[in-house]
Amino acid sequence: MRHTAKTVGAMAGAMLALTSNAEVQHGNGTATLAGPSLTHWPADAAASLDAMIARNANQSNYAVFDEDNTSYYYDIEESMIPYLDNIGVLTREFLDPALKLIPFKDNATYNESMYSYYSRLCEIDDVVCYPWAAQVFSGLTLRELKGYADDLMALNGTISTSYYDGDVAVPYEVHPPRIFRGQVELYNRLMANGIAVYVMSASSEELVRMIASDPKYGYNVPPENVIGVTTLLKNTTSGDLTTARKQIEDGTYDQEANTDLLITQYLWTPATWMAGKFAAIITYIDNWKMPVLVGGDTPISDGPMQFHGVDVSKGGIHLWVNRTADYWEQISGMMVDYAQEQADLGLPVTADKNWVVVAPEEIL
Repeated sequence: MRHTAKTVGAMAGAMLALTSNAEVQHGNGTATLAGPSLTHWPADAAASLDAMIARNANQSNYAVFDEDNTSYYYDIEESMIPYLDNIGVLTREFLDPALKLIPFKDNATYNESMYSYYSRLCEIDDVVCYPWAAQVFSGLTLRELKGYADDLMALNGTISTSYYDGDVAVPYEVHPPRIFRGQVELYNRLMANGIAVYVMSASSEELVRMIASDPKYGYNVPPENVIGVTTLLKNTTSGDLTTARKQIEDGTYDQEANTDLLITQYLWTPATWMAGKFAAIITYIDNWKMPVLVGGDTPISDGPMQFHGVDVSKGGIHLWVNRTADYWEQISGMMVDYAQEQADLGLPVTADKNWVVVAPEEIL
């Protein structure tokens, strides 16, 4: 998911790394598939995806997608933090004291931005800034956050902020999310053919749900199928604490009834980043049946569910949105290393099989 401020720019051109198994899929008929055509995909990628869907349609299968930089371009939290900072909502006074983990780095001419503060937490370790970026919305109600999310999605330009490069504060422009039309097509094509879609995000579950499950954005994911970093929600009248995940398990979830609940900073587990994404699959979706597609873009965060979660025996696809050269080098190395480890252990070699790789610009 992150940290995007200093990563290499998106790569131009697509790479499609498919195995002979994927080529067999091309022979399956796809004329009867329901739902929207994959018109915002490279032809080879669309053919491979359609073949997988045809093979697995209407058999109680499911797909899992990362959200930031996989389902839409850019990162919802990394843009929401500077957006709320700029409009005077996310101030130091508003920030929960428990989240003031290090001193702010001010000087005579510069007061550190919240985006810079977040960036410095990432420099300590991703497992510091990942939860912080979801906890930081504590003190807002879900209704308030939804209003800000819609405002953010409606922005036409970038969000001006700054971060430290060494001891020098440098200006930086953050992009709000942009819908990947290709992913909107794929989500709906999967669901139209009886393949359930789940979101598995390292961002705030409630924030991601506000995009993935709002029909106006087109993804149409059932709100119960959005899984992400969860913090306790508080009923300020009764004092009761809950989370969507607890309500879903108890059969009491009502998205609309939750809108006036207050976001707190207390984390729920499993934490949906890195190995926690795969842990959340077996916790919330299925303990044994693995997805027929996993989509991701970040090796360290999406890698575990990519390599452990795809049922390649069903022609399942590793879908990779290839946004940086560094990340492609990492994930390619993981394919090679993990395939060798599987072979050495006498396991089925799946790590380097059935990869569909696209550049972000190809599915916008």
